[in-house]
Amino acid sequence: MNKKFRIILDVIMTIMFIILMGYYATDNEVHEILGTITFVLFIIHNILNIKWYKGIFKGKHNFQRTFHIIINLLLFIAMVGMMVSGIMISADVFAFLNIPTTMFGRRLHMLSTSWGFVLMAIHVGLHISGMMNKLNAKMKNSTFEYVYYFILVILAGFGIYSFINLKVWEDMFLVNHFKFFDYEQSPILFYLKYISVLIVIALVIYIIFSLVRKVKNKKIKEGGK
Repeated sequence: MNKKFRIILDVIMTIMFIILMGYYATDNEVHEILGTITFVLFIIHNILNIKWYKGIFKGKHNFQRTFHIIINLLLFIAMVGMMVSGIMISADVFAFLNIPTTMFGRRLHMLSTSWGFVLMAIHVGLHISGMMNKLNAKMKNSTFEYVYYFILVILAGFGIYSFINLKVWEDMFLVNHFKFFDYEQSPILFYLKYISVLIVIALVIYIIFSLVRKVKNKKIKEGGK
Protein backbone atom coordinates (compact mmCIF):
# COMPACT_ATOMS: atom_id res chain seq x y z
CA MET A 1 0.00 0.00 0.00
CA ASN A 2 2.82 2.38 0.89
CA LYS A 3 4.58 1.65 -2.43
CA LYS A 4 1.40 2.22 -4.44
CA PHE A 5 0.74 5.47 -2.57
CA ARG A 6 4.26 6.69 -3.31
CA ILE A 7 3.87 5.86 -7.02
CA ILE A 8 0.55 7.73 -7.18
CA LEU A 9 2.12 10.65 -5.31
CA ASP A 10 5.05 10.75 -7.75
CA VAL A 11 2.72 10.69 -10.77
CA ILE A 12 0.59 13.52 -9.34
CA MET A 13 3.70 15.63 -8.60
CA THR A 14 5.01 15.07 -12.14
CA ILE A 15 1.68 16.13 -13.67
CA MET A 16 1.51 19.17 -11.38
CA PHE A 17 5.07 20.13 -12.27
CA ILE A 18 4.28 20.06 -16.00
CA ILE A 19 1.13 22.16 -15.45
CA LEU A 20 3.18 24.69 -13.48
CA MET A 21 5.60 25.11 -16.39
CA GLY A 22 2.72 26.69 -18.32
CA TYR A 23 2.45 29.83 -16.22
CA TYR A 24 0.70 31.74 -19.01
CA ALA A 25 -2.00 29.07 -19.32
CA THR A 26 -3.31 29.53 -15.76
CA ASP A 27 -4.30 32.46 -13.60
CA ASN A 28 -1.45 33.66 -11.35
CA GLU A 29 -3.35 32.77 -8.19
CA VAL A 30 -4.04 29.26 -9.51
CA HIS A 31 -0.36 28.94 -10.41
CA GLU A 32 0.71 29.88 -6.89
CA ILE A 33 -1.84 27.55 -5.27
CA LEU A 34 -0.76 24.61 -7.43
CA GLY A 35 2.88 25.42 -6.73
CA THR A 36 2.25 25.41 -2.97
CA ILE A 37 0.36 22.11 -3.18
CA THR A 38 3.19 20.58 -5.24
CA PHE A 39 5.75 21.61 -2.64
CA VAL A 40 3.61 20.11 0.15
CA LEU A 41 3.42 16.85 -1.83
CA PHE A 42 7.20 17.04 -2.27
CA ILE A 43 7.63 17.31 1.52
CA ILE A 44 5.36 14.28 2.01
CA HIS A 45 7.37 12.41 -0.65
CA ASN A 46 10.60 13.08 1.24
CA ILE A 47 9.09 12.07 4.59
CA LEU A 48 7.99 8.76 3.06
CA ASN A 49 11.52 8.25 1.75
CA ILE A 50 13.35 9.36 4.91
CA LYS A 51 15.08 5.96 5.12
CA TRP A 52 16.79 6.70 1.80
CA TYR A 53 18.39 9.84 3.27
CA LYS A 54 19.53 7.92 6.34
CA GLY A 55 21.25 5.36 4.15
CA ILE A 56 23.11 7.79 1.86
CA PHE A 57 26.51 7.14 3.46
CA LYS A 58 25.95 3.43 4.07
CA GLY A 59 27.05 0.58 1.82
CA LYS A 60 29.01 0.70 -1.42
CA HIS A 61 28.79 3.66 -3.78
CA ASN A 62 29.09 2.64 -7.42
CA PHE A 63 28.58 5.04 -10.35
CA GLN A 64 24.81 4.52 -10.58
CA ARG A 65 24.15 4.96 -6.88
CA THR A 66 26.40 8.03 -6.64
CA PHE A 67 24.71 9.58 -9.68
CA HIS A 68 21.30 8.81 -8.16
CA ILE A 69 22.25 10.49 -4.87
CA ILE A 70 23.59 13.59 -6.62
CA ILE A 71 20.45 13.99 -8.76
CA ASN A 72 18.14 13.57 -5.78
CA LEU A 73 20.04 16.12 -3.68
CA LEU A 74 20.15 18.63 -6.56
CA LEU A 75 16.42 18.12 -7.14
CA PHE A 76 15.79 18.76 -3.44
CA ILE A 77 17.79 22.01 -3.66
CA ALA A 78 15.91 23.04 -6.82
CA MET A 79 12.52 22.39 -5.18
CA VAL A 80 13.47 24.46 -2.14
CA GLY A 81 14.70 27.19 -4.49
CA MET A 82 11.38 27.12 -6.33
CA MET A 83 9.35 27.50 -3.15
CA VAL A 84 11.56 30.19 -1.61
CA SER A 85 11.64 32.22 -4.83
CA GLY A 86 7.91 31.61 -5.32
CA ILE A 87 7.21 33.15 -1.92
CA MET A 88 9.56 36.05 -2.73
CA ILE A 89 7.67 36.98 -5.91
CA SER A 90 4.18 35.95 -4.75
CA ALA A 91 1.39 38.36 -5.65
CA ASP A 92 -1.49 36.34 -4.19
CA VAL A 93 -1.00 33.36 -1.84
CA PHE A 94 1.90 34.84 0.14
CA ALA A 95 1.19 38.51 -0.57
CA PHE A 96 0.41 39.01 3.14
CA LEU A 97 4.14 38.67 3.87
CA ASN A 98 4.70 41.97 2.03
CA ILE A 99 8.00 40.80 0.51
CA PRO A 100 9.11 43.21 -2.25
CA THR A 101 9.40 41.49 -5.64
CA THR A 102 13.00 41.69 -6.84
CA MET A 103 14.89 40.68 -9.97
CA PHE A 104 16.85 38.22 -7.82
CA GLY A 105 13.62 36.46 -6.83
CA ARG A 106 12.43 36.23 -10.44
CA ARG A 107 15.76 34.93 -11.72
CA LEU A 108 16.03 32.42 -8.87
CA HIS A 109 12.53 31.16 -9.73
CA MET A 110 13.38 30.77 -13.43
CA LEU A 111 16.68 29.06 -12.58
CA SER A 112 15.23 26.65 -10.02
CA THR A 113 12.15 25.73 -12.11
CA SER A 114 14.12 25.02 -15.30
CA TRP A 115 16.77 22.96 -13.50
CA GLY A 116 14.08 21.36 -11.35
CA PHE A 117 12.18 20.18 -14.43
CA VAL A 118 15.29 18.68 -16.06
CA LEU A 119 16.38 17.02 -12.80
CA MET A 120 12.88 15.64 -12.33
CA ALA A 121 13.03 14.15 -15.85
CA ILE A 122 16.40 12.56 -15.02
CA HIS A 123 14.91 11.27 -11.75
CA VAL A 124 12.07 9.66 -13.72
CA GLY A 125 14.61 8.09 -16.07
CA LEU A 126 16.35 6.45 -13.13
CA HIS A 127 13.11 4.76 -12.05
CA ILE A 128 11.60 3.46 -15.31
CA SER A 129 13.99 0.57 -16.00
CA GLY A 130 11.53 -2.05 -14.73
CA MET A 131 8.64 -0.67 -16.78
CA MET A 132 10.74 -0.16 -19.92
CA ASN A 133 12.32 -3.62 -19.71
CA LYS A 134 8.87 -5.24 -19.53
CA LEU A 135 7.58 -3.06 -22.39
CA ASN A 136 10.62 -3.80 -24.56
CA ALA A 137 10.30 -7.54 -23.89
CA LYS A 138 6.60 -7.45 -24.74
CA MET A 139 7.09 -5.50 -27.97
CA LYS A 140 10.16 -7.41 -29.19
CA ASN A 141 9.24 -9.77 -32.05
CA SER A 142 5.59 -8.71 -31.74
CA THR A 143 3.31 -7.38 -34.50
CA PHE A 144 3.77 -3.83 -33.20
CA GLU A 145 7.57 -3.98 -32.74
CA TYR A 146 8.42 -1.56 -35.56
CA VAL A 147 5.47 0.68 -34.74
CA TYR A 148 6.75 0.84 -31.16
CA TYR A 149 10.27 1.83 -32.24
CA PHE A 150 8.85 4.32 -34.75
CA ILE A 151 6.84 6.00 -31.99
CA LEU A 152 9.92 6.18 -29.77
CA VAL A 153 11.92 7.80 -32.59
CA ILE A 154 9.14 10.34 -33.24
CA LEU A 155 8.91 11.13 -29.51
CA ALA A 156 12.68 11.53 -29.29
CA GLY A 157 12.75 13.86 -32.31
CA PHE A 158 9.83 15.95 -31.04
CA GLY A 159 11.39 16.04 -27.55
CA ILE A 160 14.71 17.37 -28.87
CA TYR A 161 12.87 19.94 -31.01
CA SER A 162 10.75 20.99 -28.03
CA PHE A 163 13.78 21.36 -25.76
CA ILE A 164 15.24 23.82 -28.26
CA ASN A 165 11.93 25.51 -29.09
CA LEU A 166 11.01 26.05 -25.43
CA LYS A 167 14.52 27.43 -24.81
CA VAL A 168 14.87 25.33 -21.68
CA TRP A 169 18.65 25.56 -21.77
CA GLU A 170 18.46 29.38 -21.89
CA ASP A 171 16.38 29.38 -18.69
CA MET A 172 18.79 26.93 -17.06
CA PHE A 173 21.72 29.28 -17.61
CA LEU A 174 19.83 32.58 -17.26
CA VAL A 175 20.57 33.66 -20.82
CA ASN A 176 17.44 35.83 -20.63
CA HIS A 177 16.37 37.92 -17.65
CA PHE A 178 12.68 37.06 -18.16
CA LYS A 179 10.70 34.02 -19.24
CA PHE A 180 8.89 34.72 -22.51
CA PHE A 181 5.78 32.79 -23.52
CA ASP A 182 4.04 32.54 -26.88
CA TYR A 183 0.52 33.52 -25.79
CA GLU A 184 -0.89 32.61 -29.20
CA GLN A 185 0.33 29.03 -28.83
CA SER A 186 -2.20 26.42 -27.77
CA PRO A 187 -1.69 25.41 -24.12
CA ILE A 188 -2.23 21.78 -25.19
CA LEU A 189 0.68 21.99 -27.66
CA PHE A 190 2.78 23.75 -25.02
CA TYR A 191 2.21 20.97 -22.50
CA LEU A 192 2.80 18.27 -25.11
CA LYS A 193 6.20 19.85 -25.78
CA TYR A 194 7.15 19.70 -22.10
CA ILE A 195 5.88 16.13 -21.83
CA SER A 196 8.01 15.14 -24.84
CA VAL A 197 11.07 16.83 -23.29
CA LEU A 198 10.52 14.89 -20.06
CA ILE A 199 10.14 11.64 -22.00
CA VAL A 200 13.27 12.11 -24.12
CA ILE A 201 15.44 13.01 -21.11
CA ALA A 202 14.08 10.04 -19.15
CA LEU A 203 14.70 7.70 -22.11
CA VAL A 204 18.27 8.95 -22.55
CA ILE A 205 18.99 8.28 -18.86
CA TYR A 206 17.34 4.84 -19.12
CA ILE A 207 19.43 3.93 -22.19
CA ILE A 208 22.69 5.15 -20.62
CA PHE A 209 22.23 3.12 -17.45
CA SER A 210 21.01 0.09 -19.38
CA LEU A 211 24.30 0.16 -21.30
CA VAL A 212 26.25 0.65 -18.06
CA ARG A 213 24.54 -2.41 -16.55
CA LYS A 214 25.25 -4.50 -19.68
CA VAL A 215 28.94 -3.57 -19.63
CA LYS A 216 29.10 -4.35 -15.90
CA ASN A 217 27.36 -7.72 -16.31
CA LYS A 218 29.64 -8.57 -19.24
CA LYS A 219 32.75 -7.86 -17.13
CA ILE A 220 31.35 -9.99 -14.30
CA LYS A 221 30.73 -12.90 -16.70
CA GLU A 222 34.18 -12.56 -18.24
CA GLY A 223 35.74 -12.42 -14.80
CA GLY A 224 33.93 -15.58 -13.76
CA LYS A 225 35.27 -17.60 -16.68
